Amino acid sequence: MKPDFKNINLYFYDPRLRMTSAGRLLVRLIFYSAYGILIAACATFLLSDIPKIRWTGILLLLILLDRAKHFGQAERALNRELHGKVNLAQYVTPATFAVLEYAFERVSIFDGNFYLFILKRLIDKKDIRSGLTRMDLNPEEVDEKIDEALKNSLEEKKYVLDKKEQKEKMLAEIEKILKLAMEQAMAADNRFIEPKDLFAALSHCESSAVLRILQLFNIDPGDLENALIFSRYHRKFRWLKYLPSSLGGFAYKPYKIRHRIMNRAWSARPTPVLDKYSQDLTDYARLERIGFLIGHEEEYDRLADVLSRPAKPNVLLVGDPGSGKETIVAHLAFNIIKDKVPSELFDKRLVMLEIGSLVAGATHGELQARLTKMLEEITQANNIILYIPDIHNLVRTSGRENINAADILLPAIKSSAFSVIGVTYPKEYKQLTEHYSDFVKAFETVRVEEISVSDATRLLVYDSIILEKQFKVFVTFAAVKQAVTLASKYFRDKLLPSSAEELLKETLSDAKDKGDKVLNADDVTDIAQRRVNIPLRQAKETEAQDLLNMEALIHRRLVDQEEAVKAVSRSLREYRSGLSRQGGPIAAFLFVGPTGVGKTELSKILASIQFGSKESMLRFDMSEYQTKESIARFIGSPDGLISGAMTDAVLRKPYSLILLDEFEKAHPDILNLFLQVFDDGRLTDNLGKVADFSNTVIIATSNAHSNFIKSELESGKNMAEISEALKKKLTEYFRPELINRFSSIIVFKSLSPEDIVAIAGILLKELSDDLKKNQGMEMVFSPEAVKKIAEWGYDPVFGARPLRGVISDRIKSVLAEKILKKEISRGGAVKIGIKGDELTYDY
Repeated sequence: MKPDFKNINLYFYDPRLRMTSAGRLLVRLIFYSAYGILIAACATFLLSDIPKIRWTGILLLLILLDRAKHFGQAERALNRELHGKVNLAQYVTPATFAVLEYAFERVSIFDGNFYLFILKRLIDKKDIRSGLTRMDLNPEEVDEKIDEALKNSLEEKKYVLDKKEQKEKMLAEIEKILKLAMEQAMAADNRFIEPKDLFAALSHCESSAVLRILQLFNIDPGDLENALIFSRYHRKFRWLKYLPSSLGGFAYKPYKIRHRIMNRAWSARPTPVLDKYSQDLTDYARLERIGFLIGHEEEYDRLADVLSRPAKPNVLLVGDPGSGKETIVAHLAFNIIKDKVPSELFDKRLVMLEIGSLVAGATHGELQARLTKMLEEITQANNIILYIPDIHNLVRTSGRENINAADILLPAIKSSAFSVIGVTYPKEYKQLTEHYSDFVKAFETVRVEEISVSDATRLLVYDSIILEKQFKVFVTFAAVKQAVTLASKYFRDKLLPSSAEELLKETLSDAKDKGDKVLNADDVTDIAQRRVNIPLRQAKETEAQDLLNMEALIHRRLVDQEEAVKAVSRSLREYRSGLSRQGGPIAAFLFVGPTGVGKTELSKILASIQFGSKESMLRFDMSEYQTKESIARFIGSPDGLISGAMTDAVLRKPYSLILLDEFEKAHPDILNLFLQVFDDGRLTDNLGKVADFSNTVIIATSNAHSNFIKSELESGKNMAEISEALKKKLTEYFRPELINRFSSIIVFKSLSPEDIVAIAGILLKELSDDLKKNQGMEMVFSPEAVKKIAEWGYDPVFGARPLRGVISDRIKSVLAEKILKKEISRGGAVKIGIKGDELTYDY
């Protein structure tokens, strides 16, 4: 519940804290003695032969059992209706009061920091220590730091007051911290102010010493709240002697398991035909198989509101696979059996129609008869909510006789005689809207989005309780949080929480195979890193050296182009150090220069370094998107029939280098899309899916004004001057606001003859390395041969681009023939030279 203290006057009054320590001890002794006397009296009375005394014993037993049932609870429970004057002491559990009392007494005796004493006592509690262990922290280390801080605080003497003033000051501090704790408790839907709420409140207190400790160990109270779920449910299910096998088992089981067709007014009717082609979800809710929900509060509330209204009580839930549509419907079934729904939905049966069995083997007349009878039963029963999963399939039921169940059902749906819930996907929804608008208009559309990272984390904690039992591996909360964090960034082919659950299961399986007993965040990172084949950890010492020497690494495969190499190296270092800007892509470069000077080659090198291999590069020839109509191929058509090449690729591989060849040739409307991509790192496709570019490097290449670059270089101008002048000239192709959104515009210069020779040397070394790896052969080239190959491979128009073709035609093909003819044996050596205009092979 969202706390709202506008109409509440909060205060704290507990007479025990106004007593002396001896007085509080005396009250406790009297309290325990009284209960001891009552227990003894109860046992004595129950054994008595006198009926009246025995009945008195039974009465005492009931009183004691009631007190035992509420043992550890506060006097009152928190609720939404709090108003007027509210005494915080009435909502504090005995355990929370004991923590406050401890801190109160210690400060009264020793002085020191009141909040540090609270933290000290909380850390000593078993549940919170267990939670810290789940967070991959050592409670002993936290304890040591608290002791150090307490020692320092005792020297500060915070309360230099007389005893009465000191007591009033501390009571004010207690009221302040309890207000914060109540806010935390109500936000988390807790019934009482518990020690964990007190812990959460400490992160908002005014003690810099406490905040330093929390920051030192990176303790987030919200994380601790989630981590404590493990111990709470392990304790609960240990008492019940079992753990649930699915998430539905975490839902409360309210009634005896039985199929109910009758409402409390005894006005419902049996529905034999409907029962034949459906499943009753309210029955499944009673069996604890469904009903557990975290997140989606807005969508659920909207669903319940629409179903409760008299006119058009029909809802169409639209969302991607895994977004939680079915879970929301199941939660409604669960709340119906608990009467936690609007009164209009009391005693309703939530029934799921099975379209497949309904239309199986049916002729047009048989289908119509089945639907007519089923609708008649639903109308007469007056307690049915009809749930139709994949409702788009209703319009696909046309066979040889053009059977269409949607047309048969539509009059009944529009009549508002009963409520209907339909579920579909964005693509199918667009097609329904396009071709069956009357059918869609009979429903209130509710969009179901992916759950948030925080909700997914909480849900995965519950899942982990079950997975621990299956894999026999202790799951830390840090592992759960890391699984959600990495899945939300790198595994976008599925939505949360499914993507995170898959990653966690794969990591658990790997840990079990290795014999590990504890799963931590690093284990999850290792598996994720293996799957995406890119570095996900913070740069370690050896990797840090590679990043610092990035220019040298790139120059092993790329000749010259110093400005370009420096710019991309700088961006990679910023990203791997966590200093890149938030929101947009890792970097967005515009490479401008003639053909064949290394623009594409540098892109491949960067893809290999950052994303593991050059196969991680998504390449788009922008000359294919020159018309206005081509935007449909780029981000998808409005009717959903054509998927988007760019958006689909990024949704599948959100961790990639995107190369946009001949960027200037794209249609202006497509270029305008990149304003949002470069700015926010997001692009929405035709179906409303958001492609996330925040883990991509975008490189746009252009040959525009290549002659201008060449002439400026020949005139002796430096690259910085040329770059500034080129920016102005590029406005002929690109809008200024697009040019300004690039991280850097990098000018590539034409290659010199020496550069071509160096490139030939690099390519020939790659060939030599491949031959040694695959055939065990040594291959060396004479300097004259390298120069001749470079001469053959250079073209004034295409630069060094023909070099690979020359090497393939003049060397690879010849070597292949010689290997097949066994003229060169495995493990041999080949020396390639030049004689006249032909290559020579010595072996």
